[in-house]
Amino acid sequence: MAKVFLGVGHGGSDPGAQGGGLDEADINLGIAVACQAELLRHGVQVRMSRTKDEDDPLTEEICECNAYDPDLAVDIHTNAGGGVGFEVYHTLSGGKGKTLAQNIEAEVKAIGQTSRGCKTRANSSGKDYYGFIRQTKCPAVICECAFIDTAADRAKVDTADKQAAFGRAYARGILKTLGIKVKSEEPIVSEDAETMIDAQLIKDRAGVEDQTIRYLLDYQYGEALVKKLADAIYCGNGADCVGTAWDIMQQAAGLEEQTMQYLKAYRYADALADKLVMSMMG
Repeated sequence: MAKVFLGVGHGGSDPGAQGGGLDEADINLGIAVACQAELLRHGVQVRMSRTKDEDDPLTEEICECNAYDPDLAVDIHTNAGGGVGFEVYHTLSGGKGKTLAQNIEAEVKAIGQTSRGCKTRANSSGKDYYGFIRQTKCPAVICECAFIDTAADRAKVDTADKQAAFGRAYARGILKTLGIKVKSEEPIVSEDAETMIDAQLIKDRAGVEDQTIRYLLDYQYGEALVKKLADAIYCGNGADCVGTAWDIMQQAAGLEEQTMQYLKAYRYADALADKLVMSMMG
């Protein structure tokens, strides 16, 4: 199974670049979460350098990436300096890193963002300038979605939905590089009658909306996930479980870590966990 590492630039005491009341660290995280969700939907394992607003030093990010031993790595950033457009850096030696950069660039242009190109940068020794590219063991790129200090460019990433569009574009570029066919973004409806009954039970008991059910069914093992959740709700399996809402849900439904990772990548993940756990209490 393919593995991808997502570096989420800045965070915690380091907000990164700033402009128009926005912090780069927040934009980067919004893009990364959406990218992770889309990759997980296609069965790709994903490790993110951070999943919340916390310190994330580059040296630790690189060590974590190499320890994870992914097939590809993408460091997610937002630019500054008064320019306009997306740009992506890859290694001086080209190879799969250059291919990854080109594939991501093509997808970003497809959602309407202009591009400053696929670039390289050398240090005084003639090696790759950026540590994330130079020191990671796998093909790696650094993506700069837009310029936070240019109003027109900032407007392209100033909401969660706009950040998610960039995240999905990055994911499509990654998937193309991995040779994985991109699934339609149209809602997936199961043709299995039992699955639809289970989905209706979840809707009725947990009070979730159609878009949430579509997200569950969109998972690589969506029908199995819906069945596990429905069984846990029907049997009241959460009554004897302890811990956080996520802990209880995992115990009650017998969910694997990859599945939990997918659920946590949902835009309204915490609210979903609370609703599901309440419905599992019998």
